[in-house]
Amino acid sequence: MDVRQLRYFVTIARCGSFSRAAVELNVAQPALSHHVANLEAELGVKLFDRSTRGVVPTECGHTLVTHANGILRQMAQAVRDVQQTSSDPSGTVQIGLPTSVSMELTVPLLSAVGERYPAITLKVNENYSGYLAEWVQAGELDLAVLFDVAETGPYNLTHLMTETLFLVTAPGGIADGQDSVDLARLDGLPLVVTSQSHGLRQVLERHSEQKTLTLSIKHELDSLDAIKKLVAAGHGHTVLPWCAVQSECRRGVLCAAEIRNPQILRHVDLAAGRDWPQSRAAEVVGEVVVGLVRDLVESDRMRGTLTP
Repeated sequence: MDVRQLRYFVTIARCGSFSRAAVELNVAQPALSHHVANLEAELGVKLFDRSTRGVVPTECGHTLVTHANGILRQMAQAVRDVQQTSSDPSGTVQIGLPTSVSMELTVPLLSAVGERYPAITLKVNENYSGYLAEWVQAGELDLAVLFDVAETGPYNLTHLMTETLFLVTAPGGIADGQDSVDLARLDGLPLVVTSQSHGLRQVLERHSEQKTLTLSIKHELDSLDAIKKLVAAGHGHTVLPWCAVQSECRRGVLCAAEIRNPQILRHVDLAAGRDWPQSRAAEVVGEVVVGLVRDLVESDRMRGTLTP
């Protein structure tokens, strides 16, 4: 197996056709078929299902596509890193941000990287933290902001902060005019929350399992914007970090009170895949993230305890 074979293989998988891939690669179609046959013989598995409509990867083929894309991207990055000095990093960096963090971090991050490192192309992927964790582990993302990650996991972690969570209500609700509320006040409240695959919901479920909170789920949504609109309209309460609601709270659309006795906390980390070499460009983007999180806490756009 060599790099050329992997490049041919992923192109065929993406195109769904040997003939289209041959045109794109400017390689004779029999030569592509020969390379794929060699790969299948070496691995001892079938990589494509063939039909009159083209080809699609088998389950084994999908596995190889994932690894091959990561290998090819890392090789391209290695070339760029060698060609650039550490004082002038360049290349593409892909970072994953959960929605609640992305609302405050994306714009200043893109601005700061563009100003300080114009040769870096930064791509931001906003998604659920569970998906981001899988993608950074697979090498599809260079970096990702994750919550409550075990230090024994497959990541190199930079701890950013410990974030406090808030009870969020409509004006006139329990949180209106309150700096804090006891966790016991949430017992039995009709909640508008995310699904169980989402990090915020998992935090609440842990407290429920520990018998410190009885959950009463009224609505379950995976849209942060929709959750906030439902709560603002008086259709329940929710639990969110300050960064997700600070804008609405300042405008009087929502009210938020920090949950205490006990607090509901989550650890916020910047993660890189332990199995993938990190480019100099990704390193400096990570440094920018650390500085911006500190700035956001100091300007009260995020709330929690910073890591020294």
